[in-house]
Amino acid sequence: MAVRQVVIDACCTLNLLATGREVEIVRALELHLCDTPQTSGEAMCLWTPPDSDGERTKESTSTAALRGGGYLETVPLDTDALVDAFVVAASRIKDTDASCVALAGVMGLPLVSDDRKERRIARDMFPRIELISTLDLLHQASERLGWKGPELANIATNLRWRGNFAVRKQDPLGTWYAGLLGG
Repeated sequence: MAVRQVVIDACCTLNLLATGREVEIVRALELHLCDTPQTSGEAMCLWTPPDSDGERTKESTSTAALRGGGYLETVPLDTDALVDAFVVAASRIKDTDASCVALAGVMGLPLVSDDRKERRIARDMFPRIELISTLDLLHQASERLGWKGPELANIATNLRWRGNFAVRKQDPLGTWYAGLLGG
């Protein structure tokens, strides 16, 4: 199978990092992730799971392993078409998300995003755009890598707590994910 390029927004990048298995997931799915200068500069922090008092703290994280392995690159918005699409999207949504919509739409690449507004704007601007969710990635990776039982539940728990991940109401994999968390 050939490597597939996708554009990933900052939140989904954090979700991937929260699993603690980001390189394994991307490698198994044969993905090459693209972000933008607007998203690559965002602060990257994950949360700790609650301690015995229910307290959580932030921890810095990094995309260094993904970048170092050649799985993530920053693609500039350096053509008229990209800039024009960015300006239109930025009039409707914050710049970081607008940059991802523009890059995915103009380049004809799938967009990895869980943000409802970002997904809607992407579909409005680029009706044929393929939209991928965090749970799409996790589910596909679990099938390819044979993750089951406690291992898969641990990865889902990391996503929930470290990524502060909440499922989109319309995500068809929401019930699957809730089952992994024991709910």
